[in-house]
Amino acid sequence: MTPKLLYFVAINLCCLFVSYSQDLGQIGKAKLFALSGGISANSVYYEGESNREPFTYFVNGNVNINISGVYNIPLSFSYSNQEFNYSNPFSFNRLSIHPSYKWVTTHIGDVNMTFSPYTLSGHQFTGFGFDLTPDSPFKISAMYGRLLKATEYNPDEPDAIAAYDRYGFGFKTSYQFEKWLLGITFFKAEDKENSIENPFPTELELTPKDNAVLSFETNMSLFDKAQIHIEYALSGVTEDTRLTDQRSENGPLSFLLNENISTNYYNAFNASLTYPAGNGTVGASYERIDPEYRTFGAYFFNNDLENITANANQTIFNNKVNIGINVGLQRDNLDKTKSTELQRIVSAINLNYNASEKLGINGSYSNFQSYTNIRDQFDYINQVSQFDNIDTLNYRQITQNANLGFNYTIKKTETRQHSTNLNLVYQNSKNLQDGTELEEGTNNFYNGTAGYTIGYPKNDLNITLAANTSYNIIGENESLILGPTLSIGKQFFDKKLRTNFSSSYNTSYTNGEQENSVFNFRLGGNYLWLDHHNFSLNLLSLLRNTSDDSNSDFTATFGYSYSFDGLNFKSKKKRELLEQETQKKAKNHISFRYRDVTYSGAPEQINEQLSNVFNSTQFNDIPNNKRNNLTRLLSLVEQQKKKQEYKESALVFLKELYSYEDYQKVFNTALYNAILRVKGDMRFLDFKLERSLVKTRVKLDKTVQQNPENSPEIQEVKAQLEERKKKLVGHRWMQKRFKKFRTKEEVEFAQDFLKEFKALMAPMTYQMYDKEDDIQKIEIYLEGEIIDFYYKKSLDLVDPNVFELRYINKN
Repeated sequence: MTPKLLYFVAINLCCLFVSYSQDLGQIGKAKLFALSGGISANSVYYEGESNREPFTYFVNGNVNINISGVYNIPLSFSYSNQEFNYSNPFSFNRLSIHPSYKWVTTHIGDVNMTFSPYTLSGHQFTGFGFDLTPDSPFKISAMYGRLLKATEYNPDEPDAIAAYDRYGFGFKTSYQFEKWLLGITFFKAEDKENSIENPFPTELELTPKDNAVLSFETNMSLFDKAQIHIEYALSGVTEDTRLTDQRSENGPLSFLLNENISTNYYNAFNASLTYPAGNGTVGASYERIDPEYRTFGAYFFNNDLENITANANQTIFNNKVNIGINVGLQRDNLDKTKSTELQRIVSAINLNYNASEKLGINGSYSNFQSYTNIRDQFDYINQVSQFDNIDTLNYRQITQNANLGFNYTIKKTETRQHSTNLNLVYQNSKNLQDGTELEEGTNNFYNGTAGYTIGYPKNDLNITLAANTSYNIIGENESLILGPTLSIGKQFFDKKLRTNFSSSYNTSYTNGEQENSVFNFRLGGNYLWLDHHNFSLNLLSLLRNTSDDSNSDFTATFGYSYSFDGLNFKSKKKRELLEQETQKKAKNHISFRYRDVTYSGAPEQINEQLSNVFNSTQFNDIPNNKRNNLTRLLSLVEQQKKKQEYKESALVFLKELYSYEDYQKVFNTALYNAILRVKGDMRFLDFKLERSLVKTRVKLDKTVQQNPENSPEIQEVKAQLEERKKKLVGHRWMQKRFKKFRTKEEVEFAQDFLKEFKALMAPMTYQMYDKEDDIQKIEIYLEGEIIDFYYKKSLDLVDPNVFELRYINKN
């Protein structure tokens, strides 16, 4: 590492460990040493005609070591006997460890990190890195390690990949200001010239290279709604560090890069805009990547492209219909050096319609148009006949894709469920040259899949019968593939053993003549033992018959996984007592999941879990009548003696408990819609209230002039005037506050008066929703109530005598 590079890194990392301190107060309060994690092993046996190894195995594992409740040290590894058939600079097997403490995470071993798409993007390296993500605006990540290992050229292995040792390092830092973020990323990788010794042919074009990338990015909010993201990256690549001839002038990264005559610089730029609109979003993006742009921090990289895209997504008709539209233009040959230039227009639309609880419909359509031009205008103008320049072309390809799907639930009861689905696909591609369709240049593809499923929930049994048909026309050739599929799934031993069987038959025809047929049989199962051990076995038999030959394949896959949590080391006697206690508890053990939460243990333990959930702050706002009903359901759960009946009663209780939380989402949407209605009427209402106040003031003046002695009438008009003032000033006070409610999130996470209003209205409207399930009625009710609520609040906070007449003609 050169001195100037050390200086650059030191400037950016000088604050790395500032304010870093360890709160060791937890030491002694938790277990000194605890393990959690899991390990899995899979083996595959194969017998058949394909070029595959007959036996392979894979071992993966992860372990988390917790020390005193303070430090977490995750360790992950993988190992396989499968190898490439040739030498290469990569490896299947890896070992990594990721110690972490609060907002500090480190990565040691065979790991990968991602800084940005244009710098370091998922490339595996052997070394170390860290992420510092404190609860502050400043964050930083850094890494150092070997990206490629040296691999010598071997003339006996033509597919071998020769490579130099490649080492890299980099960092990403960002600072979040009040309304925008600024980030800087740096990455550098360099080949070690002396890491390989054997000679290699020059046609390999293997040279020691050097790469440095600097990237700037920002995120910002515009008009408090629009989100803008911009990233610019500059990559410098020295193709051969051994060259001594220098560039005519220093490049922008000369202080980071070993520059010489083979050094080139490339740019990448990306900008996107997202704006919420209605019940969805609209957006646009622009991306431009120079030809030959690359970074050594990514395995593959698309370059020489310019993308312009626009998209919109909207939910309409009471959230029953979701529609998404995408339109884009892509082109290459940005530097005009290629003999061909490709332009592509992409348009797509996706539609999802939830017609009812039983019927769902989805559809999509896309249209791709590609233009390839391999002829310049000079050749076109000066051609003598239509046969000149016959090897050049103006080539156009049009591809259309359409999809339509139906899902329908015929019947759904506690004992039986019937459903069916249908999916249709159409694809068409057409190739044109100079406006003329090429011979065999049109391809039409049709596919239809239909299935029927019958399920028996109480017996944990599902049976599906499906059929598949594909019809393809390429020029004058026609091909047809069709066949049925039968699959059966069954669970045993309280769902601990899950089994499945399926069989399908497919036959294909070309121009009416049968070409081949394929039978396959699949049998598999998974068994969960003691909640920690999982065994799996899957068998596949494939039988192929053609007009010339017949063959078969057989594959068997066996897997085992073990997961553990809070593993502690105990003496042999303690382990025996623990095993006896575990066996005793297993007889009375119940386990089930609801909403990604596992309820496990003896009935008494689950009763306690259910009570804790019921009494948590999450459900503090449940109305009293609903709470009384839930108390009764919980009592009913505690009375159950049989496992199955206990689980069913517990699930009924949890469903009712979470139904109020689910209503919170409905309530927030209804309240947001009510606020939008109020905001829409406020301008006109402001005009009406001011006009009413002015009329009342004029009326008071006339009354005083006409009947100065008529005190009761004057007092009545004065009272009316005071009321008009209160309404106008209160309305304008409310109008200012309602302007702050621009997004649904601001309503969901309400503060101050709106929070108070929600706490008051949610229980009341829930009773309406529970009885009638009429959201529109709730919105209308909330619209009236929120106006009255805020008006009453304004009476104690505003001076009715301080206001400005906005609409009266003052000239």
